[in-house]
Order: sequence, then structure tokens, then C-alpha cells
Amino acid sequence: MRNIRGRATALLAVAAVALTACGDDSEPSADETSTEAPSEEPSDDPSTPEETTPAFSCPPELTDALPESLDPGTCWSHPDLERPALADGTVFALEPDASDPTTARHILALDAETGERLWKSEVLPGQVSALRATEVDGGPGVAVVVTEDNAGDAVTEASTAWGYLAWPADAGGDDGGNAGSEDPAFEAEEHITVAQGENPHTEVFWTDQGVLAGDFLLKPGATEFVPVNRDPEPMVVGAYDLDEFFAGVSGDLMISYVRGIAYEVSEDGDTYVGWLARTLDGAEAWNTVTSTPNEEDLLFAEGPNHTTILVGPYLLTIAATDENATAFEVTWLDAATHEPATPSAADLAGAQPVIADSGGLAAAGALLSPDGTRLFTGWSGGALILDVEAGTVTPVATDFTIQGSAIDDSTVFGATENGTLTVDLAGAEATAIEPPHESFDLVDDEVGVALLQGGVGETSYLVGGPRADG
Repeated sequence: MRNIRGRATALLAVAAVALTACGDDSEPSADETSTEAPSEEPSDDPSTPEETTPAFSCPPELTDALPESLDPGTCWSHPDLERPALADGTVFALEPDASDPTTARHILALDAETGERLWKSEVLPGQVSALRATEVDGGPGVAVVVTEDNAGDAVTEASTAWGYLAWPADAGGDDGGNAGSEDPAFEAEEHITVAQGENPHTEVFWTDQGVLAGDFLLKPGATEFVPVNRDPEPMVVGAYDLDEFFAGVSGDLMISYVRGIAYEVSEDGDTYVGWLARTLDGAEAWNTVTSTPNEEDLLFAEGPNHTTILVGPYLLTIAATDENATAFEVTWLDAATHEPATPSAADLAGAQPVIADSGGLAAAGALLSPDGTRLFTGWSGGALILDVEAGTVTPVATDFTIQGSAIDDSTVFGATENGTLTVDLAGAEATAIEPPHESFDLVDDEVGVALLQGGVGETSYLVGGPRADG
């Protein structure tokens, strides 16, 4: 635990009584008191400052579970916070409201290095569907999508509405302080509401180029949601509807990956795979779907399995070219034109990739390093690291799917069925974290954050602080 040493200064009070010297210049007698304070002999004994404990220090019982590079003496903790996000040195999380812990929630902003509570939001107007660190008014901030009841003029027939609320990281300003119960709760800088529509959809798709909530899209910087057709007619071959795996929004298009079989085309059926882009009204803009005849008793017999990823304005396909998934082909497309593309690391920096379809390789998710140089994706039985500019794919040796949770420019932090681990992005080498230590859930420059889940009836903690490996 970290102890902050307070400085205690001893003040010496001297009472000086001025006595007259009977008008002469003689030295005071022994019976007289000098008006000069007596000199104090210096002491070699060190002072013992009062020791205090920071309000947010990690409890000793968490020491063994902390991520390895968090120092128990400098880490911070907060109990029972949920859904953390991290941006530019600020951690955002959901905090239950003491007056209504089952439904009411605040967003809390913390200093990522010290754990100091910077500000808290007003009570959110409904259940949280998504929370994400994002840009707000040109700077770092946090946004949340909630479902709102009876939200006024934006709602028809007392239905439920989607509400988008956003705060800049410095929402508290100089008056934020330690956001305790007596401190103000800050209103959102942006609050945009729209009716849910006929098909509310519980899943919110949040990409770099738009938030899709139900039947409505909010583009970056927009002041209102626009309607979209979330349920267009699927691609049909003969009597067969092809499966579509929706990835999200890129520019003015909704992007999906198509994969399916039509059995009427040939004796064993044909497999169809490829990207499909639709305009916001559901009309097809373009598709790259192609078919391959299946071999007897084999599905998807064209050989390669695919993982497909939306990365900002680009579409990425990684296809295994052998049975054991040890060699791969990498293809990039411009999402707007479906033309081949060769994005640089700078083109991708800051994007948050979204898996569209993992194919038979069962990808668990994708992470892009902040500098855009490497992309990590987990697969059944292993994981891959793509060097963006070299175009090379390196498998990570592991027996289990790696669930990547956090990434910086050199390391992935994650877990397998066997425990937590790190993966070196340059060498694709996985290193187990000695239990019971945990992996980071979020990293940003020299700080890290982890959510330590307690057992049933136990307290969970959000912990963080400076990283020894940062």
C-alpha cells in the first residue's frame, strides 16, 4: 500500500517579556528575562512525520491478485465500479447511486495515475447499453448510450428512447474535486435522444464512424440520429437465405460479411462468402460475394477459413491457406469503394477493430495497437499478429483461444482458459502471468487498469495506477 508522508512542522512559541533596564546599558541580571529568544541546539534525531493513507489505496488483501506490474505501494482501488474505459489519463466507469443502486447509475471520472475522483455525472436517465471513451468536442471524453423512458417530445406513444450522452474528460473543471456526495453532479455536454423505433435491437454497434442504436445512426459530430434500415432483405440464392454477419458502420454504409450455402446450385451445394455494403436505407451498394462448389460431404470446401474485421474505413480479411492455419493471406478493401487498399499504420492509428465474421477459426476479438502497426486477433487454438505494413501474419503458439483485453504498442494483455498472459507483439511470444495475478483490462501509456471480480457476495474492485513496465 502506498503511504503519503505528511509534513508536520513544529512551531516554537516564545513569550518575550520586555523589562526595562533602569535606563542603563548593562547586561540583564540573572533575575531579568532577556527579550531575545534563546537559541535552540540542533538535534540529530530525525523528525517522524505523520503517516497517512491515500483515500484510494489498494487494500492489502488485493496485493496477490494485482497485475504484475502494478506496485501495491502506488496502486489505487475503488469498490464496485463497472464497465471501465480509459482515455488520455482518465478512467471512466459506472458507479451505482446510493439512493437506488439497482437502477440508477453515475459515470465517474478518475485520474488514471492516482485514482483521485475528478467528477461524477448526473444520474443517468436509463439502463446503460454501451459506454466508450471517445472524442468529445475535439478532445478526450466519454459517451454512454442508454434507454430512456418517457423522454418527452422525442418519444411517441410513451415508447422508450435511445439517449446518447457525452462528457469531456475535464467536465469537472477546477470545481470537480473529490466527487463525494456533497459535490455537484455534472450534466452531459451532449444529450441527444431519439425514439427506439419498431425494432429496438438490444445490441448497440459502436464503430469509429458511427453509433448504431436500434433503427437509428448517430455519426461523429452529428446533433441528431438518422433512421436506417437495420433489417433489409437478405441475399437469396434460389431458396436459400445467406447468413450475414453485421460489423457496423463505415462512412455512409452499413457493412456485413456474407457466408452461407445454397444447395440447389450444384450437387453438393455452393459456398458463398464475401463482403456486402448497404446504404442506410438498406439498398445494396456493392458486394464481393463469390461462390465455390463444395466437395462431397464437406462444407466450405474451398479450403481457407476467414476472419473478417472492420477497421475504421477499411475492411480486412485474413484467410488461412492451409489446413492447420499456419499460413495466411491478407486482403484489405476500401469500405467506401470495395477497391483494394494498402493502408499504412498512420491510416489505422486510433481505430478500434470490430470482428464481422470469424469463420471456422472462431476469432474471439481483435485489438489494434495505438500506433496502428500491429493487429491482434484470437483464434480457436491460438492467436495471430498481423504486421500491418509488412503484411505478414505470425501465429502465437498456444493451446487455447486467447481473449485479448488490452493492447499497447508492444504488448497484448489477455487470458486463456488456463489463466492470464501477455503476448509480445514483435516476437508473438506468449508469457503466462503467475496466478493469482491478473492481466490488465485497459492500458494507456504508463498506466494500467484491471477489474478484480469478487466471488458471490464479495466486493469487486477497479484497480489501477502507474505500470512498472509502462
